[in-house]
Amino acid sequence: MSKNKERLLVVGPLPCEKYNCQWGGATVLMKNFRDYLLEKGIGHRFVQTNKYVNPHTLELRPRANQLYFITHFAAALPWCDTVMFNFSDHGTVNMFPMLSSLARKMGKKVVLRKFGGSFDIYLQDVPDDKKGKVVSAIKAADLVFFETKAGIAHLKTLVGETDKIHWFPNVRKAAPQRKDPSQFSRKLVYMSHISNEKGVGCLLEAFGRLPEDYSLDFYGAIKEDCYDNFDWQAHRVNYKGEVSAAEVLRRLPDYDLLLLPSYREGYPGIIIEALSVGLPVISTQVGGIPEIITDGFNGRLVTPGTEKELMEAITSIDERNYAVYCENAYRSFCEHFDSEKTNERMLNELMDGRHNS
Repeated sequence: MSKNKERLLVVGPLPCEKYNCQWGGATVLMKNFRDYLLEKGIGHRFVQTNKYVNPHTLELRPRANQLYFITHFAAALPWCDTVMFNFSDHGTVNMFPMLSSLARKMGKKVVLRKFGGSFDIYLQDVPDDKKGKVVSAIKAADLVFFETKAGIAHLKTLVGETDKIHWFPNVRKAAPQRKDPSQFSRKLVYMSHISNEKGVGCLLEAFGRLPEDYSLDFYGAIKEDCYDNFDWQAHRVNYKGEVSAAEVLRRLPDYDLLLLPSYREGYPGIIIEALSVGLPVISTQVGGIPEIITDGFNGRLVTPGTEKELMEAITSIDERNYAVYCENAYRSFCEHFDSEKTNERMLNELMDGRHNS
């Protein structure tokens, strides 16, 4: 792998490994891309936007992070040829216009990688003058990477048709272990925050209608008081507590189906992780999920809040069709969501095709 001659400055957030904090999917994706650059020996400089954490509350320290970022960004900017900004909604609106303008004035190539799938909703609460600055900044960028196809369609209504906007979805590394498709024992799993926004109440009701040979395990942080002292056993389910990011891929192959019946989502990483082990997914027709799951192919899609639909989707996957669903799930991952392939494509776009294997 030859090293790039173009000097690349990468700006973005990272998980805090010291305190095991992630703060969302953007930090996971940023770490994935940074690790890729390091593994492949791609020369670059990195400026972190969320370096400092309060050790007591595990919350970010805004002023300390702002000071760190400004000083390090200002020092690195003259050195680079290309600046890659990696932001979620907040950073795209509140940081990208000013920082990208500064970079352009210094003759730098400007690239935006926008994380998340709800930019259209976020912009609804942004004042018109501020929204105009964001749109102008995106128009002026040399390259834009968006996480969802729906987000790209919405963005083009704002900036017009352009070939500089590219789809680079939520990705993960290939899993070390795959699900054995011959082993189908009706073991269901839910991995996400425990809240009604994630459809937990609906899932519990649907599961209560299933035959007793089905089992259901819940993993995740409890986010609503109603689940603090919840009697999980009364609903025939097991609450397993939180699970580390490293442990997720080791546990998923023990189950047959991942369930995520959310009412609102962006581009859930847990679905990508399930596909990476060849695990079919049953989820809802919200956010970016229909871009990941094709109903009847690598899983099932249901209407949010419909217990009967959810129950019927679960029972529609059985011994007769399970191996096909598993194979399609893994194929979906390999074709669209494998970080090795996606990061290589993104780097080639960044370097105008000058990066060669």
